[in-house]
Amino acid sequence: MYIPELTTAIAIFDRLLTAVGLLRAKKKERGERTDQALYALYAALNETKAYISYLESGKKPDRKRELAIAKLWQDASVPLRQVDRDLARRCFDKGSYWLEPNAWTELMINRKRIGLNQVIKSMRDLLMESS
Repeated sequence: MYIPELTTAIAIFDRLLTAVGLLRAKKKERGERTDQALYALYAALNETKAYISYLESGKKPDRKRELAIAKLWQDASVPLRQVDRDLARRCFDKGSYWLEPNAWTELMINRKRIGLNQVIKSMRDLLMESS
C-alpha cells in the first residue's frame, strides 16, 4: 500500500541523514587538516627551540641549520593556510626571519608577531579550538 505522507517523510529523513553524514565527513576532514598543520608546526617549533638552546650554550650560529629551520617554518605555513590564515602567514614570515635572522629587528619581530612565545600561544589556541 502506498502512503504519500510516509514516502515524503522517508525522503526527508534520507536527506537529513545524508546532510548529517556530510557534516561529519567535513568535520573529520577539517580535523585531519588541523592535525597535519599542527604536526608541521610542532616540527618547526621543536627544531627552533633546540637550535636556540644550542646557541644559548655558547655555540656559533649554524647557517645550514638556520636554512633547514626556515624551510620547516615555511613548510608549516602550507597546511596551516587552510586552518588559520593569520598563523600561516606568521609561520611564513618566521621562515623568512630564519633566512636572514640578522636583518630582523626586535620591533619587526613584534610587529609581525613571530616571536617564539607568540607563535606557541597561537598554536596552543588552535590546539584547544580543534579539540
